[in-house]
Amino acid sequence: MKSIFFILVVVLFFTGCSSQNTLPEMPQGVVPAEYWADKYPDQYNTYLKNAEMEATTFGGSIPVDYLEKYPDLKVLYAGMGFSKDYLKARGHVYSLEDAINTARPKPGASCLTCKTADYLDMVNEYGKDFYAMDFTEMAAKAVNPISCYDCHLSTPGEAVITRNHLKEALELLDTQFKMGDLTCAQCHVEYYLDPVTKEVVLPWEYGITVDGMEKYFDERGYYDWIHPTTGTPLLKVQHPEFETYYGSVHSKFGLSCIDCHMPKVENDDGDLFRSHHWTSPLKYIEASCMGCHTGDAEDLIARVEEIQLGVYTKTNEVSALIVQLIQELTEAVESGKYSEEFLNEVRSYHRKAQWRWDFVFVENSTGFHNSKLAHETLDAARYYAEKGLELLRNQR
Repeated sequence: MKSIFFILVVVLFFTGCSSQNTLPEMPQGVVPAEYWADKYPDQYNTYLKNAEMEATTFGGSIPVDYLEKYPDLKVLYAGMGFSKDYLKARGHVYSLEDAINTARPKPGASCLTCKTADYLDMVNEYGKDFYAMDFTEMAAKAVNPISCYDCHLSTPGEAVITRNHLKEALELLDTQFKMGDLTCAQCHVEYYLDPVTKEVVLPWEYGITVDGMEKYFDERGYYDWIHPTTGTPLLKVQHPEFETYYGSVHSKFGLSCIDCHMPKVENDDGDLFRSHHWTSPLKYIEASCMGCHTGDAEDLIARVEEIQLGVYTKTNEVSALIVQLIQELTEAVESGKYSEEFLNEVRSYHRKAQWRWDFVFVENSTGFHNSKLAHETLDAARYYAEKGLELLRNQR
């Protein structure tokens, strides 16, 4: 009788313990982050930290008004949405809210592609017709910002690619990438919207280099908008963190995005887990950097900021030069003295210079992801801007 009682107690004990770890029934479709809060409290609590708004020397998540901070942008981006509203991005949990509230025009529901996990349900429901559907109508159906589902679907711990535009683009490349990079490359890339379908497309037919993507656009005669005073058909770069980071020093050492932006940290019990607070590695420098780097953490931060300052300074210098080109090209257009053939030659230099400057300006590391590439790209932008100015001045 005692043995039966003991067995019953043991069964009840383990049943009780397991019931505490039993998740409620999984929702159909997109699973919200809150569903995993009890099962993965450390990951979930660090994910919530993405709501914090803090500044770093050259970054952070405070929504700085770029049009006030960088007045040149009103000239460079004249005639398109970024000259009307351009705030520095906040954390990923604000992705849907900020996409809805921006004053920039939305050409279609495709603008939700990287702003909400609910995009995946919408594409399943509407197919490729979704991309050209009304943004406001589709945004009203969305609930979740970027969350667990975007990288894991319904299987925490297993990283997957959920965006078709990345899957299709990777088929064009004969290169193997780390999954720790690809999960971020679903959104942190240069892309454009197909002029007809409004579908998101990555311009990788000739690789992920600045020149290769430019060749892709040039062959198609593609442009995002025409500058209203120069008549130049321009390209608007998005946020090419993936393309910039590939081939960098850290990338060649085998590190991926998550090694630095999702470092392993300790919970209160001393157990290690990956932080899901996607922020500057400098905020967790002991976990993200000091496992490989030696010396003093503050010295390393100073070194990082020195690298960023060099890129930041050159970026501003080049933007000022391109503004000068825009002003002088505008005067040439308005004068009526020059042939279209000549003006188009200058416009070609304008397009090349601004594409390269913008590639560095919008990349969210102020050059640190790959400072060598950032400087090379800015040097090329300077060269093309100077060539354009030289052409104009030699014709006076």
